[in-house]
Amino acid sequence: MRVWFQAPKFDAAGKMTARPRILRVLLNEVLVQENVELPGPTVSHMKIAEAAKGPIMLQGDHGPVAFRNVFVKE
Repeated sequence: MRVWFQAPKFDAAGKMTARPRILRVLLNEVLVQENVELPGPTVSHMKIAEAAKGPIMLQGDHGPVAFRNVFVKE
């Protein structure tokens, strides 16, 4: 799976000016999502404020999950 993510944008006063977006998701090289605005953090998000930069949380639900070859590019 490959995911392209756009972080939320903020003005100088710290007010969010653009919601975060999933720009594209490819699963086995098949496009499964494109240009999806995220309404907010997931239910099990880290208890920190939304910001332009922050940590990444990988979550596997409902069964065995393995992550490998995770690369992050700015």
